[in-house]
Formats: sequence, structure tokens, C-alpha cells
Amino acid sequence: MASALTLRDPDDGPEAAGLTLIGEFELVISGRQLRIPHSAERVLTYLALADRPVARTRLAGVLWGNGSDQGAAKRLRTTLWRIRHAGANLVLARDDRLRLYPDVTVDVTYLTDLAKRLIRQPDLLALARLPLLVECVELLPDWDDGWVVADRERYRLLRLEALERAASALLERCHLGDALIAALAAVQAEPLRESARRLVVQVQIAQGNAAEAIRSYREYQSLLRQELGLEPSPLMDQLIQPLASPVTAARHGHGLPLTGGMHSECHDARAR
Repeated sequence: MASALTLRDPDDGPEAAGLTLIGEFELVISGRQLRIPHSAERVLTYLALADRPVARTRLAGVLWGNGSDQGAAKRLRTTLWRIRHAGANLVLARDDRLRLYPDVTVDVTYLTDLAKRLIRQPDLLALARLPLLVECVELLPDWDDGWVVADRERYRLLRLEALERAASALLERCHLGDALIAALAAVQAEPLRESARRLVVQVQIAQGNAAEAIRSYREYQSLLRQELGLEPSPLMDQLIQPLASPVTAARHGHGLPLTGGMHSECHDARAR
């Protein structure tokens, strides 16, 4: 069985190391922020996003693919030495493969796991951690490497779906303020996404804020017409029709009073 060659000294004690990739790159070790060259940031970021062992040749080729294979391998060796020399003993080498030590925490890994949990089963524990997902918006927005762009889009889509699923679950539980925060965060991330817009309107109706719901609908309608020349779907229209004048509501076959439905259910739940 092959033994592991590490970039940590065997006598090194355990270090609490964390990588932040949402927003700006940040490396913190034992509570202290560590500055490293951008080439080192790219190596650590690639390994963090891969979340698995990566062949040296692949890593070198992706990061320095515009030169020779020998030159790319040399630059990788130099960068690994710089990471080690800076005191960031984070990379585990086994045979010809590299990965981060398992105890290195990576914010986007945690947030991705949280998003998946909210999508699959938005339980109370996951919903309690929702503010983290609301606040952590974009993966390394100033980096234009192709492999970063792909992971950025993946995180964006997962976050959007999780925010909507959480908003829906909170609405069902009549936690209307938190539901609105999640729905608005989804709208901010993707203004043309109708499912997020519908959730905002649903929450506002449940709060009894008819004027705000109509304003939100009209804002979306105007944006959709301006950007795509489209109209909101019938599902969106059906949310607003009961809030229109009695004549208009009757014309569309809707006569629901504003105080009915989710609004009255949440009011009754609070009263109990």
C-alpha cells in the first residue's frame, strides 16, 4: 500500500484552516488571515472546488496550459513550495495526486451541502441556517477562469433553488418575514425568474399587503415586457386576479376575499 507524502511536516500540530471563496478569496489559519500569491490561491481554489484528489498533470495543465507540460509541472512545484513556505500546510500528496486535507473547511462546500439539504428536505435545522445562504451570494465574482465560471453557475443555480424551496417551506409554516427575505434574495439573484416572483407575491398576499403584491406583480410585468417582450404566466395572473376590483375579479371567475386563504390561516395560527 502506497504511503502518503504530505506537504505538512509529520511533527506539525493540527491547524484550524478555512478557505473563503464566496466574494473574495480568503485563507485563515488558526484565526489569522494569511496572504499568499495569486498562483497559490488558484491551486488551493481548484483543489477546494474539485473536492477530490486531482492528478498533478491535470492541475498543472488547467492552471498553466498555455506553455509546455514540463514548464507547467515546474510552476506547480514552485507554487506548492510557496504554499508550504507561507505556512499554509493544506495540501496532501499521495502518489501523483493532490487534494486538500480533509479538515480544511471550505465555505462553498458547506453552503452547497446546505442548499442541497434545503432542496431535498427543508427541516428546522436547515431553515435556521438559511441566513448564511441569503448573505453568501457569488463565488469569486472577479475571477474569469473557465473552471471557476462553471462552479459559479452551479452554485448560483443551487442557491436559487434552495432559496425558493426555503421560502415555500417558511410560507407553509407562516413564518412570513423569513419567507419574504428568502424570496426577495432569489429575486435579487435572478430578477426574471418567475417562480421567485410568485413567491414574493404569495408572501405579500399572506401578509395582507395587497398593494405591495400588486406593485410586485406590475414591476415584474414591466421588466418582462422590457427585457423579453413576454407577459407573466397564467399562474402569476391567478395570484393577482382576486386582488383586483370586484368587477374585474368576477370577470375572471375569482371572488376570493383578501382575508381568505393563506392570510387567514396564518392569522389563525398566530391567534392560537
